[in-house]
Formats: sequence, C-alpha cells, structure tokens
Amino acid sequence: MPQIDTGLIRQDEAYSKQMVLQRLGISQKFWDKLLDEGLPYTNIGHSRWVTGRALIEHLVRNAERKRECNQHQN
Repeated sequence: MPQIDTGLIRQDEAYSKQMVLQRLGISQKFWDKLLDEGLPYTNIGHSRWVTGRALIEHLVRNAERKRECNQHQN
C-alpha cells in the first residue's frame, strides 16, 4: 500500500476531496469552507477534484487576506 505524503501538495497534480482531507489533515467543515470561498473544483464521477495549483493559490490568497484583516484590527 503506498504511503500518503502528509502535508505535500504538488501544483502539477490533481487531488480528490478525500486525498486533500488526508494529506492536509483538514475537516469536512474546512473543505466545505474552501468551496464556499470559491476554490475551483471539477466533478469526476461522484467525487470533487481540485488541482494542486488551484488549492495552493487559494490558500495563499486567503492567508494574505486574513493577515491584512488582522493588521487593520491592530
């Protein structure tokens, strides 16, 4: 059985929802939040897939937005 690279997302690969949950150790609730925030995905069969590039860019963009909000509050 292949080992899962926990925490590793490559921009040149695509990941199913289950793979993202396992690799990043995130909850279903956080996954739903990513989709609500506009993370682009594709339905393949009965599962949602995201590209590594889209996931990385989304997380970086939202981390920067959150940091800016925190700076304005201080």
